[in-house]
Amino acid sequence: MFSPKTLTIEVGPVPAEESCAQVGQADYEAQSRLECAVFIRQLQRAFGNPDPVTLSFERRGFPHELGRYHEVVAIMTAAGAEIFDEATVPTCWDAIARAELTWLRLQAQWRQQLLAGTVDLADVPVAFCRSSIPDFPDHPVSAWWAMGFSPLPAGPALTLH
Repeated sequence: MFSPKTLTIEVGPVPAEESCAQVGQADYEAQSRLECAVFIRQLQRAFGNPDPVTLSFERRGFPHELGRYHEVVAIMTAAGAEIFDEATVPTCWDAIARAELTWLRLQAQWRQQLLAGTVDLADVPVAFCRSSIPDFPDHPVSAWWAMGFSPLPAGPALTLH
């Protein structure tokens, strides 16, 4: 069976102007996994959720003197190369990515407390009991939703500015 040739470009672990987990940190593996997953979701949004056959993003590990480090790579066919432009790769987290990072960190904290027995399942806010990342809006208030200060809208909502 014929498979198209692909081009792979290392994009980085996070947007270029953001700080990231450092190899050698005690929690590097978990933090890097989280950051790369959120960056992949942001890249998919930035490039219009392309067909994964044409353009996809994944986390890959590379050797380092202190172990392995992880980066997001763009994998594309010739058609994907027309969509992907390194100059348009986000340099900062967008509001959605910031909310996702906040939500994932808080969910991990609740999970640790639950496993340690310091809280009961009934004490964990419902927003953090789900297994998938909520769909946050591209709006600064999404960070408040991620922290559980404001409930996420369940249906269509009208926002006044």
